[in-house]
Amino acid sequence: MAATASSAFFGTEPDRFDFAWPGHAVFGDGCAQQQLPAWAAGRGVRRLLVLSDAGLVKAGIVAPLVESLRAAGCAPVLFDGVAANPTLNNVRQARACWDAQHCDGLVAIGGGSVIDVGKVLVAGLCADLPIDEMLREGDRVLTRDAPPFAAVPTTAGTGSESTTAALVKDDQGRKHVLRSRRSRPQWLALDPGLTLSLPLSVTASTGFDTVMHALGAATNRATNPVGEALALQALALSMRALPAVLAEPASLKARSDMLLASYLAGVAMSLRGVDGIHGLCTPLEALVDVPHAHVLAVTCVPLMAFTLPAATLRYAQAARACGLGSPGDGDDALARALVDAIDGLRRRVGLPCTLAELGLRADALGAAADAAMDNASLRLNARQPTREEIAALYRAMQPA
Repeated sequence: MAATASSAFFGTEPDRFDFAWPGHAVFGDGCAQQQLPAWAAGRGVRRLLVLSDAGLVKAGIVAPLVESLRAAGCAPVLFDGVAANPTLNNVRQARACWDAQHCDGLVAIGGGSVIDVGKVLVAGLCADLPIDEMLREGDRVLTRDAPPFAAVPTTAGTGSESTTAALVKDDQGRKHVLRSRRSRPQWLALDPGLTLSLPLSVTASTGFDTVMHALGAATNRATNPVGEALALQALALSMRALPAVLAEPASLKARSDMLLASYLAGVAMSLRGVDGIHGLCTPLEALVDVPHAHVLAVTCVPLMAFTLPAATLRYAQAARACGLGSPGDGDDALARALVDAIDGLRRRVGLPCTLAELGLRADALGAAADAAMDNASLRLNARQPTREEIAALYRAMQPA
């Protein structure tokens, strides 16, 4: 995966950090339909591009929001061509719709794929370059003000509504990450009612994304105490809420907790980054076309076991935040309890645990190991693996 050029938003130097909060967010059941029209009116938007995907349109989630905009005097223009794994062509098509319809604002209604396409579209509108060239050059070429941009997440997982990152595939299938605070949504409606109809498989996958994002941000080497506090809260919330929502999918409380955890984890990631779980995951994602969580679930436990000797205090702190362990447990026992809890969670929600389940073999991952060595997330890991140790970690992900 290629990362675009950008300024560093997090670092590891003690007592030096910065933070920028994402856009104004409203939270609550029904808030999207109630408050999105007022946001558009307040920004003076007349022709709002509504970005979504065909599945959400078919499910009836988008129509009530579009009608509320129309009733308020806005003229919404629907583009529902975003793919599950978004592409640069999706961005080009959305840009063509924006230009042809003379749109002056954007709302992304959907999961991480839809919101990521919205971010890259907005970044393109901020630059004087073709989309593909802008994606290569990154944040430094975004010189114009962003148009009004809102997001309404319909999944609780990626946290794309609050992160600085957006991921799309280019025409050759390579994944690119754009990191920019300028292209982040300026207004968010976090409406848990919109997640009630999510299939259990999607709930499980996106929910595990949240856990991994929070875990990585809470336990890596970055020095941002604001991000750390948010990550620990997101981890505690999601570790409780994901099993609860899978047991009772119609629970608005559990859905609310997951949506809030996803948002907080996204903010934390943008302040602190993640860890080696993502560092080992990213090269594998170039080889398979599966949900992000499926690869994270395979990489997480071997990497945590490898990292544990250098991250005992961090893991123990995370375990305490999640209420793990027994009274009187020391740091070593709590750190081990965290690894065991993550292992138990990935199995409980039915995610793959081995490379074979992804259709991969460790002896064919030499290029992936090379790519992992240059991964920014791996460099934030509490314990830095050598090239040989990365290869051994991939071997540890094979079936026993």
